[in-house]
Amino acid sequence: MLIEQYEEIRGFAFLTERGLESYRMASGDTKSTQYELRQIINNEFKKAASEKEQLRIVYKNGNTIINDILSADRVCIITTIPSQKDGSAIVLLFVPNKNQDRQPWELQGALSENEFNSDIYVEIGNKPREMLFNYAQWTNYLADLKQLKNQLALYENWSFKEEPDDDDFPILKNYINYTFAKAWQDKQILLSIDGRYSVFNTGLVNRNYKYIYILFEKNIGIKPWKFLMYCIPGVKLGGKLLADNFRILPRPVRYFSNISDISYIICDEKTPDEQIPDLQPDHYFIDHPERLPHYFLLDGCRKNIDIVNLLNEDISNYSEKEKRCYWQKVGDEIASDQDVYDDLESAFRNAVRKAVMRVSWNYRTAIPVYFPTYNKMSILLPISFSSKAEAEVALVVEYNDISKKYTAPTILTLPTAYSNARLVCKPESDWLNQRIFMPSQNEEYILNEEENLKIKE
Repeated sequence: MLIEQYEEIRGFAFLTERGLESYRMASGDTKSTQYELRQIINNEFKKAASEKEQLRIVYKNGNTIINDILSADRVCIITTIPSQKDGSAIVLLFVPNKNQDRQPWELQGALSENEFNSDIYVEIGNKPREMLFNYAQWTNYLADLKQLKNQLALYENWSFKEEPDDDDFPILKNYINYTFAKAWQDKQILLSIDGRYSVFNTGLVNRNYKYIYILFEKNIGIKPWKFLMYCIPGVKLGGKLLADNFRILPRPVRYFSNISDISYIICDEKTPDEQIPDLQPDHYFIDHPERLPHYFLLDGCRKNIDIVNLLNEDISNYSEKEKRCYWQKVGDEIASDQDVYDDLESAFRNAVRKAVMRVSWNYRTAIPVYFPTYNKMSILLPISFSSKAEAEVALVVEYNDISKKYTAPTILTLPTAYSNARLVCKPESDWLNQRIFMPSQNEEYILNEEENLKIKE
């Protein structure tokens, strides 16, 4: 029995924050604290694991049920708790823990047993950028996205350049991949009446502001589905397929439910200094100095000639590995000089203070942003170290329900900030919009950024 190996859930699995929130949504339990949720899940684990036949524990490898946990890439535990959606039991999904120093498994999420047993449900992993391609075969992916960009969707620049080539649309690739992942998490991939088709809402619209849907067809092969076509209600063959095969159509994904998710709330009774978020300067200056303006680093490090000389090195011909080593060395040097560190922190804090004052003057300064890996909303604030610039980096800010304070876990370059903010809506701020971005920023950098966010589980 599983209980003989792991007496408590804490020995078996790490309960991630996104996993707990998924359980909260499935159960409708809005009152329990995270500690109480952990206790509830622990009790369910102990009951299921101690049963002689362990009928409520399913080991899977891909979409195949197996008998050996050592060969499994999923562990599914059917609880005794009814789901809010349809009353069937909640199923907890566990995947191998990426952190080998922790428990062997981690909680990925929760869904109802009816959903778990439905025709629409397949194992597509827990990495948002891979979910679409695990779900469906999409042979002409880039050509089809180009058609979406050029012929169907309301015009938008999906590049980091002002006048991009026709094949340059990295922001659109991110948008489609992550919008699908969020639609899957929100149970907004819907099945046709006969089970032949599935569909999701891209959130994009045509020039008449009708939503554009992506339609999949059942596939014969490794992938359970395959891309069929774009569909717009009432328009040509796609519109007819939607009308003939779906009772209802999926809504566009929703990223927030509370005003605090998309606004930096300013209290009139407090000064700007009292409303500065809790900063993490180690992350900004030591972990990621490459995201800060060069002149800002030079000015902050002026008391240390060795760091100044290091910053003045020409690294344009360095390989990516050499650049990572270079910036790691810069961060280590900053960490070893307290005066330099203090000067940087003071200048950075002053820039954040101006950003807070700017929000108090215009609430639209704060821009909502979504990070798919953590299924979490945050807020972006513009940070400028010069009076000549609207913004030079974006500060990621989020509200902590426990401390009732804002924290600022990381900073982003403006291209990265725009790409993630575009998932929620098209940014039209005076500081974050479709300006000319540095062409060196690419999709892989954007994807890696969210994985490096220091957001505690």
